[in-house]
Amino acid sequence: MREKVYVDRLFADYEDSPEVRDFKEEITANLIERVKANISNGLGEDKAFDMAAAELGDISAIADEVGRKKRNEAIGQMYIKAKVPFTKRTAAGLTAATGLILLAVGIALVAFFGKSDAAWAYYISAVLLSAACGLYAYFGLTQETAAHYAVKNRRALAYGIVCLLAFLGAGLGVVTFLAAGMGLAFALGIKAIFIIPAICVLVFMLVTEPKRQKPWLKALVEHEIEDSMKFHADMVDPVKAAKFGVASGGLWVLAMALFVTFMFLNGFQHPWLVFPFALAIQVFMVTTIFKKSA
Repeated sequence: MREKVYVDRLFADYEDSPEVRDFKEEITANLIERVKANISNGLGEDKAFDMAAAELGDISAIADEVGRKKRNEAIGQMYIKAKVPFTKRTAAGLTAATGLILLAVGIALVAFFGKSDAAWAYYISAVLLSAACGLYAYFGLTQETAAHYAVKNRRALAYGIVCLLAFLGAGLGVVTFLAAGMGLAFALGIKAIFIIPAICVLVFMLVTEPKRQKPWLKALVEHEIEDSMKFHADMVDPVKAAKFGVASGGLWVLAMALFVTFMFLNGFQHPWLVFPFALAIQVFMVTTIFKKSA
């Protein structure tokens, strides 16, 4: 069959694969249908075939795209399956962090079931849990993975300290309010002392974070982003998307703050109602920000 021979020659320089074979069969079937349509319109076989082949377009460019996607997918699968083993240092750090969590839980359970009024036991548990979170962050980031290079020790230590401060502030605030019997304002003040500096440092770290993606993942991500941008180019205005992202982030931060505040207020019985209201506001934001201009 002339159509099949023609398509086979077009793909002679490409490695055989299931994807390429399927693509060739699709092109061949399309070419046959076009030749039949041209013949039914009164053209001779040779003229009908030449016109149908010309109407197919630049098959070489399409074939290159198929081959590129296949190569990226194959490389990605190869690296994802090649797991990087934990180093002894990382394994020891994660084991120590797990031990701290178990110790913290044990101290809290003994204090709770022993009906002890000693708030110090819960404070110790909060400190141990926070230290464990910091260790998990530090050793997790300093461990190389199949997709990312390890974070440098100083930067990973900074992330670990951020996690420690954030969880410590949250834990001490809860213990101060529930176990020590202090007021809500005092508990929130303790949280703020630890959490606000942690958030500031975290923002700085994220803004200055260097690229850690390995070359194969970077190439794959760039290709996916390119395809996504082509698809969504006419759908979303970048300026409007940025405005929506900032407004949406602020909305949900406010919702979480109101939920925590209302949860500790005895006069407000249903703090979870904050989230449906926040969702309704976000839907309204979508309809207004992304509304097409007349």
